Amino acid sequence: MIRISNIEKFATHDGPGIRTTVFLKGCFLHCPWCANPETWKSEPVLMHDAKKCVECKTCMHVCERGAISFPFQWDMDKCIYCKKCENYCLQDAISFAGKDMEINEVIKEVLKDKDYFDQSNGGITISGGEPFMQLDAFLELIKQCKNNGLHVAVETTGNYCLDTLKEALPYIDLFLMDLKHLDAQKLKDITGGNLDLILNNFKYLAQHCPNKVIVRMPVIPRFNDDICEDVIRFCANLKLSEVNLLPFHTMGKSKWNQLNKEFMYDKDKMMDRNDLTPYIDVGKQLGVYVKIGG
Repeated sequence: MIRISNIEKFATHDGPGIRTTVFLKGCFLHCPWCANPETWKSEPVLMHDAKKCVECKTCMHVCERGAISFPFQWDMDKCIYCKKCENYCLQDAISFAGKDMEINEVIKEVLKDKDYFDQSNGGITISGGEPFMQLDAFLELIKQCKNNGLHVAVETTGNYCLDTLKEALPYIDLFLMDLKHLDAQKLKDITGGNLDLILNNFKYLAQHCPNKVIVRMPVIPRFNDDICEDVIRFCANLKLSEVNLLPFHTMGKSKWNQLNKEFMYDKDKMMDRNDLTPYIDVGKQLGVYVKIGG
């Protein structure tokens, strides 16, 4: 079994060609700009859309464990995930992010679009959350993907030990790997990340299979928008050939609201892609292909 939050078909920004992206639950980090905060916890989480809710309180009345109260609150510790609240909500204001699937069931769903993958040089992208957090299930999934002739890309934070990376490496064709900051303390304070683990993994991949790596840097106001050139230089020194600068956006804001979490970047505007285009020339000077966006 593997726990997923979503399967997105016909994705075109998560690797080459047409792809199916499988989002897994659980993450080691807690980035305050995250577009998928529903994937942080390994357990399923309730999402409540206040815009759809008419406060009929049906969900509260059908919950046998008293996990729901109004003004709308959900007590995760009381919930047994019977999903009666979701099933009885006529407004579709309640949904649960996270369900267990058999790995062969995931493979069967992905293979429905194999013709599109073959025609476009696409495949499957495994994202999250952090795929490596469900290590055993993740390894079984990517092994079965390769057995079925699929190109496998993984969106990952790199925040795990090198032995873990080595175990998965033979079954991964492309790492879409985040490099969020080069300051260890700032990275830890803001995201909970361990820079030593991340850099060890980058250095190993750069030494053994640099062609498998695309470095991704989410460019975030007041966090790392002043170190884009430093990251490009770091990648050039490792002989990594491609960096994607991902402009800050607020498209995940509604998910934060539905999880009753405060979105720290609520007052920030989405970043203009053109603000990052000067770094394309920086990359050319350093022998690194810089792409704006994923």
